Amino acid sequence: MEDELKAVAEGLSARLGRSVAIDDPNIRLLAHTAHDEDIDQTRIRSLVERRGPEEVVSLLKDLHIAEATSPVRIPPRKDLKFLARVCVPIRCEGRLFGYLWLIDEGSSVTDAELVLASEAAAAMGQLMHRQQLLGSLRNSRDRDLLRDLISNQPTVREPAAAELVRLDVLPDGCPTVAVAIRVTSPHSDTTGAQAVTLDLALQRMVRNIVPASAISLSRSGGFGTVLIAGAYLPSHDMLRGHAELLIRTVEKNNQAAQVQVGLGPVLHGLAEAHRTVSGAEDVLRVASAVPGFAAIARYEELGIYRLLLHLSHDELPLEAVPEGLRRLLREDREGQLALTLETYLDLAGSAQAAAAALNLHRASLYQRIQRIEAITRMSLSDGGDRLSLHLGLKLARLLDITT
Repeated sequence: MEDELKAVAEGLSARLGRSVAIDDPNIRLLAHTAHDEDIDQTRIRSLVERRGPEEVVSLLKDLHIAEATSPVRIPPRKDLKFLARVCVPIRCEGRLFGYLWLIDEGSSVTDAELVLASEAAAAMGQLMHRQQLLGSLRNSRDRDLLRDLISNQPTVREPAAAELVRLDVLPDGCPTVAVAIRVTSPHSDTTGAQAVTLDLALQRMVRNIVPASAISLSRSGGFGTVLIAGAYLPSHDMLRGHAELLIRTVEKNNQAAQVQVGLGPVLHGLAEAHRTVSGAEDVLRVASAVPGFAAIARYEELGIYRLLLHLSHDELPLEAVPEGLRRLLREDREGQLALTLETYLDLAGSAQAAAAALNLHRASLYQRIQRIEAITRMSLSDGGDRLSLHLGLKLARLLDITT
């Protein structure tokens, strides 16, 4: 579309003998044609930064150009080093797609030239409208194919992978990694604004990922998935940077929202896409049940939870968690002893390290350990008991067992 817009702008520029600039509805530069005429600091800043000075942007918005349906002459502002202009709204079927700008010092743009500029703006509006429709269709198609690609059924996954490759959306035979996102908010979203914000943030993330290819899928309940494939995947730091930008975008629109991002394992080929997506979603599952995980966490950081997640939790009886540990969880109302036990076991039974992590005197730590052993009737000096308690604690979190 950029080439087509540029061609229309250059055609108009040649007929008028003056430069033409095209902005999107947010007054960000899309295209520009050079010509031998005076330009101002606003045009120079726009060419360099793709957007004019904020004070000029505010001025233009205050003039309500977004509501215009015909050319608007805008007077100069010497204090802002802003030359007079004609703004021609770019519309199609009533929708605003941007603005066409002509320098208009001394009201030099004639009525006949305004007619030509309006005709060019109408052609641009049709181009941009068509591109939007095609983009929506492509996004919808890609979402459907990604949904099939990560299906539980191989007979659904295989044709989806082949179609994504045929359409040159994703390459096959390359490293692949998934990013899973969950957005939660204490406020009910009756307007669907949160879903729209997440979808736009996912699309922005997809556009920013280079040189690899990526597609995204947003689902109800505040969940989203981005699948990335390519010979050269973004580094971990770059991927984390993309995730941080997504989080900021969502939280900017809803400060009460909490965003958790899970980075799946790097696997090979589209046939493994469902596994990296599953791994990324495992991160979300663990992070929702286990405190202490950062807002952006990797599958490799799950530790023992990577194994426990593969157990069939629906079929696990309550007795899978040792009786002594269940007794401890019932009596330990404030969770102090459970935290002490988990910290002590996570630190390989080092009393010194556990006391430092819990900010306790070592004698106080030993007193707690004695209470734990008395309640559980298990010994932390016994390897079998220690393993049972350690795994039991992790499993209890996933099963949400507190009594």
